[in-house]
Amino acid sequence: MAKVAVFLKNGSLAPFMECNMVCIYEKVQSGWNLLDTASFPPVPGGTIRETRMGMKEILPLAEGSDAICSREITGIPFAEFDRAGYCIFSVDAVNDQTLDGILEDIEASDEKKRLRDDIIKNARPAETEEPGVYVLDLIMLQKECPEISSKKALREFLDTVPFLELRIDCAHIPPWLEREDRFELKSQSGDGAVRVVLTKKQC
Repeated sequence: MAKVAVFLKNGSLAPFMECNMVCIYEKVQSGWNLLDTASFPPVPGGTIRETRMGMKEILPLAEGSDAICSREITGIPFAEFDRAGYCIFSVDAVNDQTLDGILEDIEASDEKKRLRDDIIKNARPAETEEPGVYVLDLIMLQKECPEISSKKALREFLDTVPFLELRIDCAHIPPWLEREDRFELKSQSGDGAVRVVLTKKQC
């Protein structure tokens, strides 16, 4: 079951640095149940070292939770929770609706990450209905995943797939592709994009 750690000051929402207790809520079929509570001295705000040392004492109190929330979480506490892998939320109320919203945001984020991972995993040309003819919208791919280079999306495909024709939509022709002497390259520009058509050179 999903769990959310809510940080409070004497039972009321407050900025995290003022908080002195945590309530762990667990999602159940009927709503949310208060599973556990724990008290702690507020995090020292003197030096960076003191704040980090204080966070080391608090982090285990949220262990097992999917997310943590308070009225405001910034600075070192935010960084420490983030490093520990928690989803972090600033909220103005604690009720079933708020906790459900947190859970929905987590699930949406997980789904977005899964879709992104699928895009990266399948970042290669796709075969059309015409056998041997492949297409790749490099513009759209790099818009969704800027870290994917044209080489990463194309190199393995060019080296391993016996294609008849490859059509690539790109912002510009990748220079490394122009230097490939295994292929005939034709291009056509329009609407701020370039359609590149690759075919293998005939012996």
